[in-house]
Amino acid sequence: MKTERKIEILLKFVGSKITHNSNEAYSYNWDSHSSTTDVDLVVEQESTADGYEVYTFKHPEDELCLSENIYYYDSDLPELITEALTDGECLLYIDEYLYEDLGIEEQLEESFVEFIEDIIKQEDYHNNNPSFKHILTKKELKELKEEYEYEDEETETT
Repeated sequence: MKTERKIEILLKFVGSKITHNSNEAYSYNWDSHSSTTDVDLVVEQESTADGYEVYTFKHPEDELCLSENIYYYDSDLPELITEALTDGECLLYIDEYLYEDLGIEEQLEESFVEFIEDIIKQEDYHNNNPSFKHILTKKELKELKEEYEYEDEETETT
């Protein structure tokens, strides 16, 4: 299964989304003269006055706090971003180039492995429920069971 599909499955499972569209993160309502956003968190790269690159990680309407929102090193960001997404119900804006540079895709793929058993259990449980919104096709479910050597609880006890 391709990495992109694994990430799509993981994000659907936890109820989170990633957008690379800055208009979703920062929009202005001209009628009410206020900014509006549906985005929960924003990750951006900024330059300091003396030319250093730093990273911000915050809600788009929060004020910038040096000790809480600014990162000089990017090494902690992929894990923090992934944690925020897998905690669930998060819409995150990150520029597409920054997404690639930080290796978010690789971190999310690693997290997919941590969630795979729960994903398979959920899909199995609702297998015969036509009203359940499945995130896997039957073929994908079978493929993941084989790839991750998942054993049904029924087959384990017999």
